[in-house]
Amino acid sequence: MKLASRPALAAASMLLGLSLGVTACSDDSGGSDASQPPLPSGEPSKFSIETTTTMGRVVGRLPKEDRKRVANAITPVVQRWFNAAYVGGDYPRNDFRDAFPGFTAGARTQALHDLALMSNDSIGMRISGVTPKASEIALDVLAVHKKAVAVTARFRLAFKTQGDLERRVGVRGRLLLTRAKPGWRIFAYHVARTGAQA
Repeated sequence: MKLASRPALAAASMLLGLSLGVTACSDDSGGSDASQPPLPSGEPSKFSIETTTTMGRVVGRLPKEDRKRVANAITPVVQRWFNAAYVGGDYPRNDFRDAFPGFTAGARTQALHDLALMSNDSIGMRISGVTPKASEIALDVLAVHKKAVAVTARFRLAFKTQGDLERRVGVRGRLLLTRAKPGWRIFAYHVARTGAQA
């Protein structure tokens, strides 16, 4: 196995530092597949609007067709979280333990401590439905030997709640993803939320 060169490792540090800033979560599990929850099967639930995914900064060489493949692989991972945590499923509800498909075990554990931020847990019993208004993702990619090895997904999700609590809610931030045997995994996040709170 050929190790990444020092310039490649420096580029990785630069990309992750610029893209993520201060992480709200990190996974120290070492990336062991045995410690990671399985990815959900099937397609992510359909939004009533389309998720727009664009390519941001690419460090290293990554052919155009591979950039498209990366976007096609990352988008469903992020969208599954959007659906499970915010805009999918039935309301009212108060169970969001399964709101983090595609997260590593360490990231999921941390997200469960941040349920009010990382899901609709704090308002789930006060709303009867959710209508998505915007779903956008921009990908910053680190490529080594023409292969994507790390991705920062900068995202914006906006939705409107119905029921006792009618608000427009915005969730934005960055998800750090790494390639694992089952597919791309979210291992760190930096998320901010505006709008409805408990």
